[in-house]
Amino acid sequence: MADASPHLYIAQGLAQGHAAEVVSRASIVRSRLLANGVPPILSLRHLAQLTGVSYGYLREIVGRVRDPYLDINRRKRDGGIREISSPEPVLMDVQRWLLHNVFSSVPMHPASFAYQRDRSIVQCAEQHVGARWLVKLDLHDFFGSIQEKRIFDLLLRLGYSKLVSLEIARICTRLRGPRYEGYQNFWAYNAIPSYVVGSQGVLPQGAPTSGALANTVASNLDAKLHDLAASRGLGYTRYSDDLTFSAGPDYDRKQATALIAQVRNIVRDQHFVLHEKKTHVVPPGARTVVLGLLVDSQGVRLLPEYKRRLQVHVRGVGKFGLVEHASHRGFESVLSFVNHVDGLIAFAAGVEREYAQHARRAWNDALARSGYPLEV
Repeated sequence: MADASPHLYIAQGLAQGHAAEVVSRASIVRSRLLANGVPPILSLRHLAQLTGVSYGYLREIVGRVRDPYLDINRRKRDGGIREISSPEPVLMDVQRWLLHNVFSSVPMHPASFAYQRDRSIVQCAEQHVGARWLVKLDLHDFFGSIQEKRIFDLLLRLGYSKLVSLEIARICTRLRGPRYEGYQNFWAYNAIPSYVVGSQGVLPQGAPTSGALANTVASNLDAKLHDLAASRGLGYTRYSDDLTFSAGPDYDRKQATALIAQVRNIVRDQHFVLHEKKTHVVPPGARTVVLGLLVDSQGVRLLPEYKRRLQVHVRGVGKFGLVEHASHRGFESVLSFVNHVDGLIAFAAGVEREYAQHARRAWNDALARSGYPLEV
């Protein structure tokens, strides 16, 4: 009934036995949501029908009775651990539905490049080609600092009711630790006792909806940092939690220090926190690296170390064999190792196409010599 006229919608609602007052209110809410470019979701039970998921299952998640996530620890390039919260399949399907139907059309600031279709890490780095100075900063605990109240507020602005906004916010967030206690009752729905909990959820890194929601919440931060950069003749981009400012040859370290102080204040005012140990000023003469890519007057290129890492794998397989090299490098299986190298080549193809094509041919030759079946 989403595409039906309001007259047909009311007629069908009455034909189904709903009270005229209920149908009228639902029609008003439906029209408002459609005008805002989002699908009508009138209740949690309605969302269950739209997604084909059990109402009882969604009610358990909203009431924080169930924690439907698997914790996965992944090692970062700097040696640290990244905590990934992987939603169980049913919840992941609901979140994907919400991402596609509700959050994909919410506007984001053009300075943001992550978690968006047709935007890439290469496009982000290209914004800094030709720069002589870089100021690179990092937002600490980016997803974990975005609490469910901010998602609730976003959904209210889209036109959803307070109750539905709370319920969707709960579906897209996860409880995490005592640090977030003390925020109960902000939605003013104490009439549902099972919804009253003693802490507030945050965006889980690993949920399909988290990237789009984080970008939307951070839009005001992007606007203020973009305006700050523009007023000083600087470039600015954000890729998830990575902030990059770039400047020409007339910049200096004193200006960079002043910029960092101003950015820190803006970030704090927007309820984020800078990761102080990851703040770097890159002067002329040093390698200009943005998001792991080499950025200079020639454009965006792969780092030499990246190419060496790929070449080590190709040569290792060619010399010692697939099984031996994968085991020596600590991979759990041959398949995981092959997928890893395939991923390295796929990423390279988005940066230096000719190099990636050469690497692909060499990799396929090494696999063929090891007897690994290649896709036709």
